[in-house]
Amino acid sequence: MQTMLSIKIDKKLKDQARKTAQALGVSLNAVIIQYIKEFVAARTITFTEYSAPNEKTRRIIEEAKKAIITALESGPKNH
Repeated sequence: MQTMLSIKIDKKLKDQARKTAQALGVSLNAVIIQYIKEFVAARTITFTEYSAPNEKTRRIIEEAKKAIITALESGPKNH
C-alpha cells in the first residue's frame, strides 16, 4: 500500500533536484524514496549545511568565549 507524502521545499532547490535526477535517469520520487529507505535502515542522518545559531545560542557562545579568555588570562590555579 502506498501513501502520499507532502513536504514544503524551496522551489529553486526542487527544480535543481528534479534536473539532477533527470540527468541521472531517475525520477525525483525515486530519489526521495531511496533516501528515506536508507534513513530508516541506517537510523542516522547527516546534515552537510549548518544553519547560523539563533540569538540565545550566540549569547551562550559569547559567554563561553569570555569565560575561556578569563580563565586563560588568570593562568593556572593551585588547588
